[in-house]
Amino acid sequence: MTHLYQNINDINSDYNIHNSKFYSYIYKISTIDEIKLKLKYIKNKFSDSSHICYAYRIYSGFNLLNEINISDFSTDAGEPRGTAGLPTLNVLKKNNLINVCLFTVRYYGGKKLGIPGLIKAYSKSAELVIKKNNLKLWFPQVEVQLIYSYKSDRILNKMLKEFNVVILNQVFKDDILTSFHMNYSLVNQLITKIKSYPDISYKIINK
Repeated sequence: MTHLYQNINDINSDYNIHNSKFYSYIYKISTIDEIKLKLKYIKNKFSDSSHICYAYRIYSGFNLLNEINISDFSTDAGEPRGTAGLPTLNVLKKNNLINVCLFTVRYYGGKKLGIPGLIKAYSKSAELVIKKNNLKLWFPQVEVQLIYSYKSDRILNKMLKEFNVVILNQVFKDDILTSFHMNYSLVNQLITKIKSYPDISYKIINK
């Protein structure tokens, strides 16, 4: 599979050309509401800017073929069509970034850059902020539910620690019901181990 990456810290960079100044900011996000909050912050901070363009890519679950869905968006915010938002989005795609939003703020320097110049400037500014950042591999999380007998509790707890799962809920009745999130790329490995214990049943819920 193609590895997807995510930035670890919010970070910024600046790029100047022909007296026009470009400031790019990249944020880790996972919802549209988070993007709206970041956009409000950027607009307040740079209220005197000429343009505030941005693009984002967000994980949006799995399709029927169990492939990752990614929602993306870009806006030129008053720049000529296709000269700001789309180049920014293309940079995110080229770097396989997911769950990030990249804003570029422009202060007009008095000299028109032309369409090729704008595309180059917004692309360069986006590339600079990504290069300054630390990236880590990103994998979607899936929810797994297990039902098992008390005699398997110790074995299963040890197994789950190996896979570094995040426990969501546990119910103790005649059997134990445990729900947790885990890296979807490791699910098959966990299932292979679970199948060695006939008293453990499982259900996978794609998020």
